[in-house]
Amino acid sequence: MYIAEIKGKLPSSLNNMEDILTSNVFSFFKYSDRKVFLKLFLELLGFDIDNPELEKAEFIFWPTFEDGTEPDLLILVSKYYLLFEAKLHSDFGDSEDEERKQLVREAKWGLNDAERLGKTFFLIAITNDYFFKEKKYKCLKNYKTYLKWINWQSVTELLLGLIEKNGINLKNYDFAEDLYSLLEKKSLRAFRAFDKITDNRLSKLSESIFFSKEKSRFVKDFEGFKRAFIGFKEIGICPNRIFYNRIFFSGFNKIKDIDIDFSNNIFYKINNSF
Repeated sequence: MYIAEIKGKLPSSLNNMEDILTSNVFSFFKYSDRKVFLKLFLELLGFDIDNPELEKAEFIFWPTFEDGTEPDLLILVSKYYLLFEAKLHSDFGDSEDEERKQLVREAKWGLNDAERLGKTFFLIAITNDYFFKEKKYKCLKNYKTYLKWINWQSVTELLLGLIEKNGINLKNYDFAEDLYSLLEKKSLRAFRAFDKITDNRLSKLSESIFFSKEKSRFVKDFEGFKRAFIGFKEIGICPNRIFYNRIFFSGFNKIKDIDIDFSNNIFYKINNSF
């Protein structure tokens, strides 16, 4: 499935399906070397799991509770009951009834099931947000101690870090490289500081370092300063002042009842600036 999606062989209606993304990512964590990939992923969430427990971890995709509620994934590992709800471009349920909201139902039934199994419960939300948006989870006021959040970009960065560090010596290298390429194709790559870019991947950079304007959602609104300013007269440099002198603020001298000396510069002279 990875290769078909990377090569654009899936119908466009399937490209953004959360279920396919969930299956791709967590099937990787299930079948790849768990001591490497699953371990690091769980550490991102704050869980330090011993290797023998990782090997015994149970993945249950789309479990169904008694009321029909169907979260995306359940991972039973060590003493933990980890219930995942994944979103890509959609939001979490829109029921007006707080008790019927998707996350509330999953927290309620998941907590009950975890107690039955003698496990410690956590509800883990995965989104493509760049930061935790508290407003999305206000319905979980009675379950907020059980909530954890992570984004898809963290998975991409995890894979990239391991690939860069280990190269082809990384276990399941081809598998990890394909999943990274898929997440990158879906624009699920976080911004990376320039001082963290490593030499061994620079040769693979495409012509567009950040994004391709042809694929940008807002390309019709903004295509860059170079094109936007074609035909404009060049703006000269003000010789003695960084900003403006008072002639550009001629209306100020009409303001009454304030004590301002407009005979000098409003901001700074160059020789007085840092």
